[in-house]
Amino acid sequence: MVRKLLLGTTIFFSIALGVVTAQTVIDVADFSDLGGWTPAAGEWEVDGNRLYQRSTTALMARIDRELPHEGEYELRFNVRYEDGGYRTEEDLRNEIFHAGFGVHVGLSDSLPGVESWGAGQGYLLWLNLDTRERTMENYPQHFGFRAQVYESEGPISMDLMSAPWVEREFGNSTLSIDIVQALAAAGIRFDVADVEPHLNTQIPMRIRVNTNTGTVSIADPTAPLWYRVPLDPDVLSQGEHIAFRTNSLAVSFGNFRVVEQ
Repeated sequence: MVRKLLLGTTIFFSIALGVVTAQTVIDVADFSDLGGWTPAAGEWEVDGNRLYQRSTTALMARIDRELPHEGEYELRFNVRYEDGGYRTEEDLRNEIFHAGFGVHVGLSDSLPGVESWGAGQGYLLWLNLDTRERTMENYPQHFGFRAQVYESEGPISMDLMSAPWVEREFGNSTLSIDIVQALAAAGIRFDVADVEPHLNTQIPMRIRVNTNTGTVSIADPTAPLWYRVPLDPDVLSQGEHIAFRTNSLAVSFGNFRVVEQ
């Protein structure tokens, strides 16, 4: 599921080839225990050297890790779908889904371990799947399969990012791109059923944060490409934490590394 979603982000992130540079591992989590991770909401536990968020009903599941760092660093881990994303078997048959997964980067002034909507000042890179009719009627900017960036300003203040470059590049007032529509415009057919073969697969993730330039790059797990989004370097350079988040979705994480570029 996650693999197909990430592949779709090719349409809205600008592409740059990855460059191999000298690297130093500055943080490792083997998930033999929670270690430096602090649960804030959801059902977090470690099992078999993996970190699990097991709740399929938690709307703001989050776990925090201290990571004060300036310059350029890269988050590496793998993620695997475990359960959830729908309420009932009938919803599953009718492809009525609601689920999300993401990573907070550059978090400062956050409240580690405290359940909240936002999480201090920083950015949430988010993949959202919502096919509910009421979402289409009331919140069309969230309907469908979306690649989104949220700007968090505090525990109760977080919203989709808006900036002049977003309007220029994507024609949207906020950074919320309908992946299915974008793929269709590029001549690529995509359907929710296409994700089924990729469930329960460990998807390698690489997220590179440059606090000097403000560029955040996400690696395509299927090709040697990077998808980049320009953010505020002043925000990223003050970051003290990162966080994993899910919404109505159980997932697991493994092989976490932070590499200095």
